[in-house]
Amino acid sequence: MRQLFKDKNLLQLCMATFFMSACLQLIAVVLPFIVKAIGGSDTEVGLCFMSQMGVYVIFCIINSKIIDRFKPKKVLLVGAIVQIFISLGILMVVWQGNNNSIFLSPITRLIILMAMVGVVTAFFWPVMMGWISTGHEGAELTKRFGFYNVTWGMANMILPIVGGYLMVVNYLWPIAAAVIMAAICYAAAAATKCISEKPISLENNTPAEKMPQENRQFLWMSRAALLAAFICVGVFRSQLGILYKFQLNFSEAVYGWSVSLMCLFNVVVFWLMGRSHYWHYKKGLFAISQASLVVCMVMIILFKGIFVQLLAAGLAGICYGVVYSSHQYYGVSGGKKRSGLMAVHETIIGAGFATGALLGGILSDAFGRYSPYWFGCAVMVAAGLIQISLWFLIGKYGQSSSKANTSVLTSPT
Repeated sequence: MRQLFKDKNLLQLCMATFFMSACLQLIAVVLPFIVKAIGGSDTEVGLCFMSQMGVYVIFCIINSKIIDRFKPKKVLLVGAIVQIFISLGILMVVWQGNNNSIFLSPITRLIILMAMVGVVTAFFWPVMMGWISTGHEGAELTKRFGFYNVTWGMANMILPIVGGYLMVVNYLWPIAAAVIMAAICYAAAAATKCISEKPISLENNTPAEKMPQENRQFLWMSRAALLAAFICVGVFRSQLGILYKFQLNFSEAVYGWSVSLMCLFNVVVFWLMGRSHYWHYKKGLFAISQASLVVCMVMIILFKGIFVQLLAAGLAGICYGVVYSSHQYYGVSGGKKRSGLMAVHETIIGAGFATGALLGGILSDAFGRYSPYWFGCAVMVAAGLIQISLWFLIGKYGQSSSKANTSVLTSPT
C-alpha cells in the first residue's frame, strides 16, 4: 500500500474525503442531543437521520444512471460548497435554540437541512469512490479502496471524540467546527487534477474477464448483508447516544468515545482488508462478521457497564467494516461505470441507515429504549437466512456457479 502515497491525486482526493467525513461526523454526533435539547422525541431524532438518508437513497438511485456523465472534480467542488452553507444553516438553528417564531419549528428546519445533506452526499461519495477506483481491478482495487476507507474511517474515529467534548462545553461548537471542515474539504478537492486515463497498474491485477464465477453469488449476498448491517448502524447512530444519556446516565463524551471506538476498529479492518487479497470469496469471515453483530446488540441489551458498552461498539465496528469492504469490492469488480456502481453501494447503505434510524426511534418511543436492538438482532438473523437462500438459488440456476472446490475457509482465487 506504500506505493499509493506516490499518487498525489489520490492523496488529495483522500484529504477531501477526510474533511467531508469529519464535517458529517461532527453533525451526526451532536444531532441526537440537539433534538432532545429543543424538546424533540426519540422518533424525531430518527426522523432527522431518516430525512438525510432517505433523500440520499432517492438521489443515489437517480445518480446510478447519470452520475458518470458529469466531470467528477466539478461535482466534488459544488458538493463541498453547498455543504458549507448547510452546516452554517444548522449552526443558526442551534444558535436560535427553541425559538419557533421564524417560519418553521427548529426540528422541522433540522429535518429539511439534513435532507439537503442527503442530496449533497448522494453526489459526493459515489463520485469520489468512482474516481478512485476507475481503471483498477483485483489486488490494486482492494488496496485503493483500503486506503480510501482508512482515510474516511480515521475522520470517523477522531471527530466523535472531539465532538463529544465540544458538546460538553456548548452544542454550537461541534457545528462551527463542521463548517471549517467543509471549507477545508473544498480546498483539498480544488487541488486535484482531472481523472487520469491511464491509472497506475500493479503486477497482481485481476482482469475483469478473469473474475471468479462466484462473484455474482457474493455480490448479492453482500448486498443483503450490507442492507442489514446498516439498519443496525442506523439504530446505533440515532439511538445509542439517547440510551447512554437518558437510560444509563452516561455523558455525551462517553457517546463520542463509543462512536470513535467503533470507527477505530473500522479503520483497523479497512487497513487489514486493504492490504490483503486473501479474503476475497471466502464465506467464513463474511458469515462470522454478521453473526458477531448480533452478539454486539445482545451485549448492549444485557450489560449496563461502560466497559462492556464500549467493547460492544468496538466489535460492531469490526463487523460492519468487513461487510462494507466486501460489498465495495464485489460491487465494482469487473464493472466499467464505477460512479454508477458506487451509487448502488451507497443506495443500499442509505436505505439501511434510514430504515434503522426511523424504526429505531419509533420502537424506542413505543416499546422502550432497548427494543431497537432486539429489532436489529431479528434483522441480522433474517439477512443470514436470505443469504443462504441466495447462494443456493443463484448457483442452482447456473448464473454464477463454480466447479471450484471451495470450503468455508478456502478461496477459489
